[in-house]
Amino acid sequence: MTKKFNTVAVLMGGGSSEREISKLSGAAVAKALAQAGYQVTSILVSEDNTFTLPESTEGVYIALHGSFGEDGGAQKALEKMKIPYTGSDPESSRMSFDKVLARNAFEAAGVPVPEGYSLTVADPKVGQPPWLPCVVKPPCQGSSVGISIVRDFADFQPALDEARQYGDTVLVEKFIPGREWTVPVIGTEVFPIVEITPKLDGGWYSWNAKYKSGGTTSYTFPEDDPANAALAKRVRKIALEAFNAVGAYGVARVDFRISPEGEPYVLELNSIPGCTESSILPKSAAKAGLSFPEMCTRIMESAKCG
Repeated sequence: MTKKFNTVAVLMGGGSSEREISKLSGAAVAKALAQAGYQVTSILVSEDNTFTLPESTEGVYIALHGSFGEDGGAQKALEKMKIPYTGSDPESSRMSFDKVLARNAFEAAGVPVPEGYSLTVADPKVGQPPWLPCVVKPPCQGSSVGISIVRDFADFQPALDEARQYGDTVLVEKFIPGREWTVPVIGTEVFPIVEITPKLDGGWYSWNAKYKSGGTTSYTFPEDDPANAALAKRVRKIALEAFNAVGAYGVARVDFRISPEGEPYVLELNSIPGCTESSILPKSAAKAGLSFPEMCTRIMESAKCG
């Protein structure tokens, strides 16, 4: 690949609840880009979301998870500097990060999502959800922060209270039993589907299962089984539709639940997928034949300003 950048910076850290995970992603990306031949500066964004770039910076790889990185804040700052950056623009980032806005965009584009509704603190008495189990989540958090699976009506209000620690609006969705699939997209190419099978927390892909599983979460490739061929083809198509529905660019990961009846439902689109040693994006890229430095190079070279 012909490179248009030589001197690049990697943004990591920031003030979100995912600061520590972002630092791990950023360190891994910086190392990979250096291996690929870039001159790399690692930038630790402060907890008040401020940062300074070297004057020589030609492009920025955004490895900021959570708010500021995924909600469009960093992208706006870089556009003011007229510096190319990886991933989606500010508006698309904001839409993807807010699961209520993303749901609206998915539904408008005909992308299947679980039944659900949002609640604000201004809503009247909440009552009970129309179905159990259900999932209660803050719309603007990642890494399963603040999410609860409610299996008993008595647990609904505590779940709302937990989610409201992260914002006034709460998203309630019908829980979809079945399989957990996730689909990376780099550029306009859909990469191998990864099936996630956690063994902690009752099989739920919680924060612990993501980052403290100790190897107990398994990651497999359902397309290796010919029995999944038709479903995988459908899921790939839906993943690209979800990507386009929010105007995503460069890189993303689309998360699905697959019901026991084989029906796929999009849960969310992550516009800055994790790049730690245990992250899914590098696993999928490796399955497609891309080394970690090659994957980071492809993403870096897609960087643009606005």
